[in-house]
Amino acid sequence: MLKYQRFQCLRSHISSNWRNLTNTLFKASVTIGKPRYVDAQGNDTLQPATLEQVKAFASRKPSPVTLKRLFEFGSNPSPKKLLTAAQLLHRELPCRLARRVIQLASLPYGLSDMPSVKIVKEMYERSFLDMTQFPKPMDEEEELLFTELIRKIRQRHDNVVKLIAKGILELKRHCGKGTEDISIHDFLDRFYMSRIGIRFLISQHIAMHEPREGYVGVINARCRPADVAEDAANVAKSIAYRHYGDSPDIQLLGNISLSFPYIEGHLHHMFFELLKNSLRATIEYHRDSDVFPPVKIIIADGQEDVTVKISDEGGGIPRSAMNRIWTYMFTTVDIPPERVLEATDGSGYKGPDTDPIAGLGYGLPLSRLYARYFGGELSVMSMEGYGTDAYLHICKLGDKEESLV
Repeated sequence: MLKYQRFQCLRSHISSNWRNLTNTLFKASVTIGKPRYVDAQGNDTLQPATLEQVKAFASRKPSPVTLKRLFEFGSNPSPKKLLTAAQLLHRELPCRLARRVIQLASLPYGLSDMPSVKIVKEMYERSFLDMTQFPKPMDEEEELLFTELIRKIRQRHDNVVKLIAKGILELKRHCGKGTEDISIHDFLDRFYMSRIGIRFLISQHIAMHEPREGYVGVINARCRPADVAEDAANVAKSIAYRHYGDSPDIQLLGNISLSFPYIEGHLHHMFFELLKNSLRATIEYHRDSDVFPPVKIIIADGQEDVTVKISDEGGGIPRSAMNRIWTYMFTTVDIPPERVLEATDGSGYKGPDTDPIAGLGYGLPLSRLYARYFGGELSVMSMEGYGTDAYLHICKLGDKEESLV
């Protein structure tokens, strides 16, 4: 116990002196963010040696984790465990970052040349160099420096989703291609799933340094879907009141006492998006009625999965439009690119492991990626003229490896 207290004291000291320490211990880092040159054609690109390094790391196979392994490993954190975790991240993150650099450089229809996408590519290049120029942490002090580094990387990438969305709109304005194109849609699925994984792994490690009772990193040891759904419902209803002046009731049914280890932020993101859609559909479909039918949340506990059904009587979705609900930016295709960075989902959730971008029409496709990340699924069934049922399946055993599409 005394050793861990000394470790926490050391962490505070190093965190407060992060800039001076990095300048002193790792002078190579002064070149970070300047790995570029202009070739004979005037193209700004990575130096050849660095590009070969990116390709080498991108060729490595990522090592997927399971929620159960992370939960068990992170219980009762110690300096030794944190050092082991940092060493694993030091090996794993460059591979994942390098794959995104390669992907961002070879997108269809000239998407790689859009200004906002170039900014994102440079972010990933910079973060890749940050990671590869930082020595493998070998003691507690270096582990703490590494933790501050990945905290900086996470912050650097905060606006990546919005910048990619802006790049898609720039491409649409330039040549008419948008997210309805299957190759662009597939890129977004792969890119955002990878981002979810990188962001989660970084957030998990950082949170291990900031222990909270009942949590292992960002994993809530007794996550209650009913509690998360109630919180998301309150926020969604407040938005409905703000926009429409009224809101349907939301009923919580089924196994409301159920709890299991899960990532609260991911669950909140999915619940909020589904409830927001249901409330809006119900209000608009019954705008001439005095009373709105309630939106129902039903929680069921299976042997393998927890299934949550969110059911509304909002008129449903035409069958011809069902495939399009999974298309990125389906609801806001006319938003000007220059306004994308202002978009927000209004959920008020401040967790570092989610992306507040549902205001861009990304809510459903991103929610499905969050569900699939650890082996779950999100599906939507519609009865046009009546309403919609959304089924969220969550793997409660925690034994599914993260999706690395």
